[in-house]
Amino acid sequence: MTPPSPQPHPQPPAPEGQDEPWLDESPLDELSPLEFAALHWSVRVADGLDSAAQCQFDAWLAADPAHRTAYNDMAGIFDEVDALPASGAAHLSARVVIDSAAASAAADLQPRRPAPTTTTTTNPPVNVPQSQASAQPRRAWLQPTLTGVIALVALGAGWSGYQHWQRQPVFEQYYATARGQQLNTELPDGSRLQLDTATRADVTLYRDRRRVRLAEGQAVFKVHGDKARPFDVEAGPSRITVVGTKFSVRYLPSGMQVAVMEGKVRVAGAGEVRFLLPGQTIRAGQDGQLSEVTSMPVDAMASWLSGRLSVDNAALSEVLAELARYGDTGLQVHDEAIGRLAVTASVNLRDPQGFARSLSRVLPVKLRPLANGGTEIVAAK
Repeated sequence: MTPPSPQPHPQPPAPEGQDEPWLDESPLDELSPLEFAALHWSVRVADGLDSAAQCQFDAWLAADPAHRTAYNDMAGIFDEVDALPASGAAHLSARVVIDSAAASAAADLQPRRPAPTTTTTTNPPVNVPQSQASAQPRRAWLQPTLTGVIALVALGAGWSGYQHWQRQPVFEQYYATARGQQLNTELPDGSRLQLDTATRADVTLYRDRRRVRLAEGQAVFKVHGDKARPFDVEAGPSRITVVGTKFSVRYLPSGMQVAVMEGKVRVAGAGEVRFLLPGQTIRAGQDGQLSEVTSMPVDAMASWLSGRLSVDNAALSEVLAELARYGDTGLQVHDEAIGRLAVTASVNLRDPQGFARSLSRVLPVKLRPLANGGTEIVAAK
């Protein structure tokens, strides 16, 4: 038994003066009658309606709330296609050409109806209203492959396929440095990433954006400018966004710090946003709450790049914890009062013992050897 043929959609009225249907509905049989009617009106509205057609359109919208919903959905798809960037439009156009070619090949195998007799007339130039003129580019690219394009767009395949394509990373890499190790690498987009010791970062590059998740440690970013692809660094609840600049980000359990060497940086956290210029720095706690913007000499930012640790009025216990990220110093503090002593220094990271030897000259402390081979910093008597 031969299965019944799929029933075509009820054909909406053709525009005035046309005997043939406005669109061959055969490729669109999977659309519901409501979707088909909404598609019909989306194309006609894009071309511009005369007063009679506008009355018909208004009556159709008013007949059922579902009509307006279906029309808005269909018109929204057209608007999204119009807004595609050049790369996305090219991607969609390529798919449309392929689908349209296949549809045309199938149509060539079907018997054709004779074309109606028409009379050619010459009309004087007319001024096209702005609303219609703005719709002409859409009609211009729809017309050559109207059936294939509308079928593709109406079903959402073109737009959803483009979105899926945009979401796919073009580069993914996990970087990590061990204790005492540093890494200097160039990313495929031309940006440069320099990781300090004990640092972990996930880098993902997309076609329309770039993202680095700094899980721990600190890094300097020299970002290659690309306005179409913002560069985001995520450090806990904080987000740093740039287009092209050089800056450092430090993210440890104690919090996050950003320092800008070149360009301009946007820092967002806990619902707040700050903009930093060269020579400025900002901090944020683990809750993302941002501090006030303060100044810092550019040459003091990321001093670890030159193998030094620069500290200004930092607690001795914090300095020792930072030195321990680069290697085992053997230095210990058991007295909380000693640990709170303020230190201002530039320490050679390759010679932490040199720092230990100088402590007794700048602080009221002395070094005491321990049986385990370590050294305890105690109060001077």
